[in-house]
Amino acid sequence: MTIRIVFVLLLTLSVTLQTTAQSVSLRSQTYNAYLSADPAKWEALTAAYENKARHNVLGDLLQLVHCYYGYTMLLVEKKQDDKAAKCIEKAESYIDKILASFPNNALAIDYKGVFISYRISLNKLKAPLLGKKSRQAIARALELEPESPQILCDKGNSLFYPPSLFGGNKKEALVYYKKAISIIEQKHDTDQNWIYLKMLLNEARYYESEDNLTQAKRVYEKILNIEPSFRPVKDKLYPELLKKMK
Repeated sequence: MTIRIVFVLLLTLSVTLQTTAQSVSLRSQTYNAYLSADPAKWEALTAAYENKARHNVLGDLLQLVHCYYGYTMLLVEKKQDDKAAKCIEKAESYIDKILASFPNNALAIDYKGVFISYRISLNKLKAPLLGKKSRQAIARALELEPESPQILCDKGNSLFYPPSLFGGNKKEALVYYKKAISIIEQKHDTDQNWIYLKMLLNEARYYESEDNLTQAKRVYEKILNIEPSFRPVKDKLYPELLKKMK
């Protein structure tokens, strides 16, 4: 009996360690993919994780959707609409699967709102309808988990990117970014955290757009202190800001 208990405990520990190692590895991969801004890297890591993820395990499905989240975001930015459309369909099928079993899963509801917003880039005429649905989903997710940095980030994004005509408000977006950034820093969760880096970038861009160059400089320098090789800031945004300040 004692041997059996020890065996079960060892087996449980082994599975836990394996899951933790997978999560750490995926975090590193998504971070490096974000730094590269290379759709091919996102595509490769998403496909690899899709093959090894356990599609009946909530945590694995959420991680898989997170891969699609980052990959699709880049495809939308680079206007690779055909690939983006396929990714949206795939991700939404996984989100629907999660919500069928866990209808109040805040992160899945948040992702649902985000992928609806990605659809706007494929058909701008649907922006009023889809924008409203997206904001409602993200607002619901935030009600369920008001301290989630991921959801706070997406709430910020829902205000940062749309024009004011469709509910955009960069100043209000900054409030959500700052709250998420503060939570991440308090939890010492900044290492290889691409969402954290992206929010800092948007914070700096906001300050620059408002001609608050001193604050923009402070945040760009903070980013470079965290990740000196972050090329958009290192090669373009920071040098251009310094020229403006002369």
